[in-house]
Amino acid sequence: MKRTITTLAMSALVVSGFAATGTGKVDAATKSTYKVKIKADGLRVRTGPSLKYRIVDGVNSGQTFKYLGHRGNWTKILHKGHKRYVYSGYVKKYRVSGHTAKKASFSTSSNGFSRPTSGPVTQGYGKTSGIFGYTFHNGIDFGAPTGTPVKAAAAGKVIKSSYQGAYGNHVMVKHKVHGISYTTVYAHLSKRSVFVGQTIPKGATIGAVGSTGNSTGAHLHFEIHRGNYVYSGTSAANSVNPLAFL
Repeated sequence: MKRTITTLAMSALVVSGFAATGTGKVDAATKSTYKVKIKADGLRVRTGPSLKYRIVDGVNSGQTFKYLGHRGNWTKILHKGHKRYVYSGYVKKYRVSGHTAKKASFSTSSNGFSRPTSGPVTQGYGKTSGIFGYTFHNGIDFGAPTGTPVKAAAAGKVIKSSYQGAYGNHVMVKHKVHGISYTTVYAHLSKRSVFVGQTIPKGATIGAVGSTGNSTGAHLHFEIHRGNYVYSGTSAANSVNPLAFL
């Protein structure tokens, strides 16, 4: 299991061997551009180049972004159409050719997943108080009225559709996205519209928002796991922050 990078850990690391060349623009002489690859799960994305700036997202190991430059120990990247900063100790800069750059840019701009329902995020991913019986929230919650359609975040095969435990009515779907296996979880549903073994396209209706199981109000609890589903109420296990993929 990869450990989530904390803000304190980020400030303690010293950047080593990170080249400060390149601007993210195509080099006229070499016809190349620069990108960065994330080397740790849970790396904070900030609005500016220091710990005082606001955290807007988290990114995970293996994701790639266009390199826009650097300021001190911070790397500027193009993240969801905005100029953002990540700590340089957890990224690797590399050069790509013009053709490769276009291909990589397409892959980065679309992680293969889409929002499973409407509504705002009412609880984020990560450590929590424990008042609901867990100290790590393995997914995110979307606040939406009961009956709001829930869609498959990516194409895949339904591996579970049942009413059980804290999840109440829930569905699990197995996916292969950009060659990597993932499992998504959709919990607290008011109804389920798919069955085990069914192959479904991205955007297919799999159920509706509800408040079944361990829930205090209508919402969708949504998780993404790398590989098979592994639950832990105290750590990330193999779950990842869905906001980094949507």
